[in-house]
Amino acid sequence: MVGHLRRAAERALHLGGDAARPVSRVPPAGRRWRRGAALLVAWLVAGPLHGAATVPRPDDVLGFRPGADRKLADYETIVRYFRALDAASDRVIVRDIGPTAEGRTMIAAFISSEANLQKLDRYREIARRLALARDLDDAQARALAAEGKAIVWIDSGLHATEVAPAQHAPELAWRVATEESEEMRRIRDDVILVQIPVMNPDGLDKVVAWYNRNLGTPYEVAPMVELYHRYVGHDNNRDWYMFNMPESRNVARLLYQEWFPQIVYNHHQSAPFPARIFVPPFDDPMNPNIPPAVMRGVATVGDAITSRLEREGKVGAISHIGFDTWWNGGMRTAPYFHNMVGILTETALWRYATPHEYDAAKLPKRFRNGVPTDTPTTFYPSPWRGGWWRLRDAVDYILSASLATLDVGARRRREWRARRATPTRT
Repeated sequence: MVGHLRRAAERALHLGGDAARPVSRVPPAGRRWRRGAALLVAWLVAGPLHGAATVPRPDDVLGFRPGADRKLADYETIVRYFRALDAASDRVIVRDIGPTAEGRTMIAAFISSEANLQKLDRYREIARRLALARDLDDAQARALAAEGKAIVWIDSGLHATEVAPAQHAPELAWRVATEESEEMRRIRDDVILVQIPVMNPDGLDKVVAWYNRNLGTPYEVAPMVELYHRYVGHDNNRDWYMFNMPESRNVARLLYQEWFPQIVYNHHQSAPFPARIFVPPFDDPMNPNIPPAVMRGVATVGDAITSRLEREGKVGAISHIGFDTWWNGGMRTAPYFHNMVGILTETALWRYATPHEYDAAKLPKRFRNGVPTDTPTTFYPSPWRGGWWRLRDAVDYILSASLATLDVGARRRREWRARRATPTRT
């Protein structure tokens, strides 16, 4: 058993064998890497591979809690954590999905119950047949919908300077894989989470290297002076109908040829100030070319997210402002035309992992659409009043939003699956 665990540790850490190929060209800080590696090897050699107590926590590998002040995990560290999770848990499968523009290897994690992962190919085939709806009568479609699982896609880190989503990815995976609450058991039983921890690995490494280089200097929060994607920079979110970039093609293959998720959640971090998070529904007018059932699904997921944030006391959620359904070449909008429910949230960002205190007296009095910022309104019922905002706060909001999406995916699993076979248009 110890030998098996040691081999698993070596695979997870890329210390030997075929798994030794690098996934990042930017070396992590040596001290933090050695600490994380030592903790992981000690953990893997110590006990059997079952139960949450024997699955590594994110901080065991990262060396700090995700979202800690002035700490950012680079791509290699995040991948190392996901491979460790795969080695330790029967509820996680990690697969390489293709190279980036600079030669790093993108990964996808499939997280669900042990029983579901044993039948992963079958559930993928059900999702494909329902999505394409070829040679299916109503009875067959209903039978497949009853047998299948909800496929929920959650991705992070498309825009690399929006750092919180990628930092939340290890903690989301750990919680879904290990928590034993009634909610999480239901999610694992009824949902297959397809998680892309980092959509722009090259960009994340550039941002982390830039931030670490300037940490503790007057330039700690200075804007990065190079594009965070070598060829397209911020416009990697404009490539979802052309697929010119290798990262876009890697993702499109999973979305439109293999997995056909019912819900596609694309995390971002640019909330209308001073709101703490934008959540759908989107602003009017609606694009009438999108199936009405898709837009109803967007509203359903958005309501689940804002309701959870409210229950947890996370104030400052706003909807129906700024973001709409008219740019159809983006990561969350192109899926609408594949009958997928595309979700965008935009969580508040200061700069990288540096905390910032906001003076309530200096907050703007109105949003750009004229809605007051300090008075409860229909789409901003719990105003944020200022104070400290840390990367960890953003990570907490994003975690809540991801979990709400998984929960509503589980609770309405048959509806999501049946909807894939029955698009309706005006």
